[in-house]
Amino acid sequence: MPLTRPHLPQLPHLHIPMNDDRALPLWGRVLLTLGPIVGYGVLLLLAGLIYDYKTVLFLITMFIGAFIGGGKLIVFAGAVEGAPVGIWALAGVVVWGDLATACFLVANIEALNRIPALGPKIAAAHEAGHRVLMNQSWMRRAAFYGMIVFIALPFQGTGSVIGVLIGRILGLTRTAMVLAVLAGSSLGALAMALLAHFGRAEVAAIAKNPWLGLVTLALVLLAMWYFGRKFMGEGKKS
Repeated sequence: MPLTRPHLPQLPHLHIPMNDDRALPLWGRVLLTLGPIVGYGVLLLLAGLIYDYKTVLFLITMFIGAFIGGGKLIVFAGAVEGAPVGIWALAGVVVWGDLATACFLVANIEALNRIPALGPKIAAAHEAGHRVLMNQSWMRRAAFYGMIVFIALPFQGTGSVIGVLIGRILGLTRTAMVLAVLAGSSLGALAMALLAHFGRAEVAAIAKNPWLGLVTLALVLLAMWYFGRKFMGEGKKS
């Protein structure tokens, strides 16, 4: 049975071309799905051999933290005194995680739509992508470069998942979507790494005071949520 696109709400004044909509061959799906995961496993193995298990656990924790909401903010953990992994290595973790997510989605999005527990969530993410494009008209004109900017932004909700879905709405090819995620994630991680590098003293001071650290983190997350909500047009009347 052929895979089909999910039902998407109509987006006025936006042509949605159906580019690159053919199902990938099995070898392509396996490569895009397992390649980044195997690569990350090799990196963890090398970290364990060169350093110790604490470094491996730290990297795993950071990877999970980035995926469940920390995003590019995990880069600042490398500025804390005594961190087993530095700022630039954590920036690499961010980029690798975004790249792995993009590869997995472009290879399996049609199949994921068929899973009852995931289909509605993917449809909701598609609607969020439509809302972004309605709210940010420049992204419709910029297309590929607009997707890069979207991925690079550190706001809540901007990232590889909705970024890939926006790329599908815009009709970008799988290759273009993966390249846009790679470029956007690299730019965003670089910005965070530079900020952490030049603000190392401030990060260290905050880390020494648990209460100050919690308040700072809460304020940063609140700002990310607020600006993300504004950017994505949530709460606006359609």
